[in-house]
Amino acid sequence: MNSVKHQPHFDRRTRTQKEIKQLIAERNNVLSQYYSLTSHADDYDAEDIESLKELLQEFCQDMVDYLATGHFEIYQRIEDGVERRDELLDLSSEAFEQIINTTKAAINFNDFYDLTDNFNPEILKSFPRQLSELGENLATRIELEDKFINSLLSPKPRLVYSAH
Repeated sequence: MNSVKHQPHFDRRTRTQKEIKQLIAERNNVLSQYYSLTSHADDYDAEDIESLKELLQEFCQDMVDYLATGHFEIYQRIEDGVERRDELLDLSSEAFEQIINTTKAAINFNDFYDLTDNFNPEILKSFPRQLSELGENLATRIELEDKFINSLLSPKPRLVYSAH
């Protein structure tokens, strides 16, 4: 028995609000780390590479966690076909492919900068450009994500019947 389908409306709304708060907190953390990385993107030397590697590893891990939260807490209902609200379904038909593309771009960035003990500083030559491209993808994702969040949080319109 799927308890999500049988939860009272209030419990589902409370759960959704909690999921959104978690997503936004993770997103804010990733954005903070992103801005920290941008300040190091063009201006680092051999001595700074270790601190840059640490920043990059933490950023990539948190970014993947943020992406997973969005997927499993927000978008999974749409993918599973259990979302019933027309506004969200319409939005998903317009925006879902773009969100998937931003996820792929972020995962590609993560995979490219998956820093192991065999880190080669040469990969940092393309770092400023790739970080900028990632920033554009994150901005697109956030814009679309905010549309989903606003739809999820908006109360259902009430039907008003006229006696005329």
